[in-house]
Amino acid sequence: MPAIHFFGGEKGGVGKSFICRAAIAYHRSHDLEFVPFDTDRSNPDVMRIYGKIAGCKTAVFSEGVRYEDTANHVFNVATEKRVLVNLPAQSFISLRGWIEKNELLDLAEENGIDFYIWFVSDCGYDSLKLLNKSVSYFQDRVQHILVANYGMTEDWEPLESDASLQKLLKKYGVKVIEFPKFIGNSDRNRIDSLSLSFEAATEHEEFGLISRQRVKTFLRKAFAAFDEVGVF
Repeated sequence: MPAIHFFGGEKGGVGKSFICRAAIAYHRSHDLEFVPFDTDRSNPDVMRIYGKIAGCKTAVFSEGVRYEDTANHVFNVATEKRVLVNLPAQSFISLRGWIEKNELLDLAEENGIDFYIWFVSDCGYDSLKLLNKSVSYFQDRVQHILVANYGMTEDWEPLESDASLQKLLKKYGVKVIEFPKFIGNSDRNRIDSLSLSFEAATEHEEFGLISRQRVKTFLRKAFAAFDEVGVF
């Protein structure tokens, strides 16, 4: 079904593009039709890795007048296909402005397009505060999915003990998934340095049997986490 899946979280360094890349791998593995977009101008690693092999496109979310139409292609493509969008850090204001100025939530409802925000978090105070801000603004008009990135931390007590945030998440039906840690920092860094997709890394000559198995294990666990949400 037509839909736009935004992979964000506002805070930098929490694994947004890493998880977006895993979602792209999920779609390719399951032969699902989709179009990826990279909107991160400072570090477009989704474009770098999936530009040719998955037809990744670019778009810009900005408050600048000269960029006011640069993100429209995201919505136009979504009228026919599922779209996966990698967002940069601190994009909430620009994204909100684009949606508001073009009345996209109403337009999406009229055209049967669902909006999803995969909010990637490291459970830091600032991250949870930004999550509260995003859910409070979009409420039930956009489906939020909180991605608890266990690759960043295994201590999620601050989220569990935040009564007001838990109440907000429950009120608007925010789904929560535990995203697995990639075991092997050197393997992860090699994947990035070689600009490989996860799929390619499972067969690449520079990876030994253990390294390849680590990638396969990560993908299996990541795919299971995506399946828990049930929106793909």
